[in-house]
Amino acid sequence: MSNKMASSILALLFILGLSVSFNSHASFEQAMAIYSKGQFEEAREAFKTMAAIGDSSSLFNLGVMYFRGEAVEKDSVKAYVLMKIANEGAQDEGLAKTEKAVFSRLSDEQKSASEKLYKELNAIYGVENIIGNIVPKLLNDEDCEPEAKALTRTIPIYPKSELQMGRMGVVYAEHTISPEGYPREIIVISSSSRAFTKSARKAVLGRFYEPPASGKPKEHRLNLIYQIDLKKGATVRTAPFVKEMEELEQKAQDGDVVSQFLYARKLNTYRQFGEYLPEKDFQYREANTWYTKSAQAGLTHSQFEIGRNMMEGRGCEVDRENGFKWIKAAAVGGHSRAQKYLASTELAGRAVAGDETQSVVNWLRNAAQDQAYGYPAKLMLAWELVSSAEKNLWNPDEALALIKDPPNTFEDDIRILETQAAAWALKDNYKKAVKLQLKAAKLAEKQGWKIPKIDERLKLYEDSKFYLGSYY
Repeated sequence: MSNKMASSILALLFILGLSVSFNSHASFEQAMAIYSKGQFEEAREAFKTMAAIGDSSSLFNLGVMYFRGEAVEKDSVKAYVLMKIANEGAQDEGLAKTEKAVFSRLSDEQKSASEKLYKELNAIYGVENIIGNIVPKLLNDEDCEPEAKALTRTIPIYPKSELQMGRMGVVYAEHTISPEGYPREIIVISSSSRAFTKSARKAVLGRFYEPPASGKPKEHRLNLIYQIDLKKGATVRTAPFVKEMEELEQKAQDGDVVSQFLYARKLNTYRQFGEYLPEKDFQYREANTWYTKSAQAGLTHSQFEIGRNMMEGRGCEVDRENGFKWIKAAAVGGHSRAQKYLASTELAGRAVAGDETQSVVNWLRNAAQDQAYGYPAKLMLAWELVSSAEKNLWNPDEALALIKDPPNTFEDDIRILETQAAAWALKDNYKKAVKLQLKAAKLAEKQGWKIPKIDERLKLYEDSKFYLGSYY
């Protein structure tokens, strides 16, 4: 029996006057931890999120909440049906015992009602039905929507220190393509060295993309490969690379979920090196296969990756509904970049400023705790704290503290300056707000960027008014 079932089942068995033995562990997954704190509304949503991707343990716990009336109206019939569906996926003796105990308490009328409800809810939560929908529909690269390509780009400068040492490098970065087509909020996720990180940031900053057709900001991922030019007749030393890939693939095939994730990521990262391993499939669909296996085993990193791929149609059909389920599951599990992604999605999709703002803020506060990758979330949170239509969220001092020290893996001085300007405007220091906004305008001009929002906000500060609304 899984750890996250233990506490809820134990409490329920006590109510029912039953006992069952199982191995208990000190650690619980995030959803169970929330439940244990008595935060039932959050726990309910967490269990629903996990149940939506076929997690039987979460579905059973959701049934427990209906039995006990925690953050939901007490409903013994629905509790039994959810438990029954959950155990059909888990096949656990302890769960079966609890399920039968709940069923025995139902009246004949309730038992009859449960049969009808079972048909309705099994179509939603039945493991077989979920698995048939939640996995990506794989496609060859040529059958997928083309990825965003930079119309103009700056060639990365090979760091002298790395070149002298004869080292090649790989940098994996993510950024936002702004409505104007500019690379914004650049964050380096992994890099061979700091020198490569610095070079990659500058290179990405020099790109320009076709503006998104939606008119809204768009997430983008890319790898930058630094490969030393070989003299004529020289050969690439491929043995270490081939050995690493083969060992990782073997561990993945043996069922190691972390290796499945790492193997999938390396297949994506080293796509251009496929000539060295001609027998391997470096298309995105192959990586998706391993991401899916790992995601179904519960690894949040893989849940986030397969979710994004499904949202964007990378190596698979576009499936925003089910891709979003994977991302939300990763966010519930504590994956900071998934939490920030959800906040970005809600911000991009909300009808008016302030709509669902509290949900956005909650996701961002969680994501901001990540010391390695949390700065973009801090910056986004800071903007909400100074520009939200909901006055109860305003906190310019917290906003300024959040963005005080950007890491050397992040690049978007314009947005940082604009957020600082908005904070000072909210503090009625319009002189400082204008000064910072002018700095942002000059940086944009230096880049050759035309961003109407900068001028719009500058005019407000010059008129002693503050700005409310979305950043982009």
